[in-house]
Amino acid sequence: MNVALTPKGRGGLTHTRARVRRIDDLGRDLADDALVVRLERAVRRFRLQSAHNLLDEAFATYAPDALLAQVGQPLLDRLKAKPDDAALRFATSLLESRLLAHARGWERASGPLVVLGCTPSEERTLELIVLGIALAEAHCRIAYLGAATPVDLLVEEVRSVQASAVVLQTERVHLTRFEIAQLRALPVPLVFIGAAAATLARSTHATALNPASTTTSARVAGLARRESSRRKDEPSPSRTAT
Repeated sequence: MNVALTPKGRGGLTHTRARVRRIDDLGRDLADDALVVRLERAVRRFRLQSAHNLLDEAFATYAPDALLAQVGQPLLDRLKAKPDDAALRFATSLLESRLLAHARGWERASGPLVVLGCTPSEERTLELIVLGIALAEAHCRIAYLGAATPVDLLVEEVRSVQASAVVLQTERVHLTRFEIAQLRALPVPLVFIGAAAATLARSTHATALNPASTTTSARVAGLARRESSRRKDEPSPSRTAT
């Protein structure tokens, strides 16, 4: 038994004592495969209620990180193997909406504020949302900007909400020199996740992390707490003037 933040009904973070299986000690099994096959059938037939019922079953069994690894990603892989763009978009949208429903309330967590977004051409968000849920469990507040975040908007948001860290998902290296310079000038720690993370981290003096690692949320939370503490230790302008 583990204490976790889990959905209340079909959405919302709530502390409950739940039976949770984690990625690092869980392998694929026949039950996982059967659930994915049933989900694939429901998605290809666009049976929304059936898909929701199966995801209810998955969320009752798995923590969000394990759900994405054991159910979500295998489902998307199967849809890509026998291409059906409409079904793939439907499944991705469904997973995103259910994860965001699970995350409801993450902006009210107590702790430093972490801004989550994607690079301007990036539409994939699932790993980012899962990481955000883990950060909320680690007592970080979340500001979620979603897919394809314009860098100008990101910079403005970081300054207006006094963020303590930024995490961006990126699968491709598609940033202009000006955007790279803007990200390099961010006043808080910047973390990239995704296939292009290492390349963009080098060009922006940021950190690249693997979203599947069990230590990633702790590392981001640590960066945010250190930045928050540093800011509190700085003398205020009024104190400096006197």
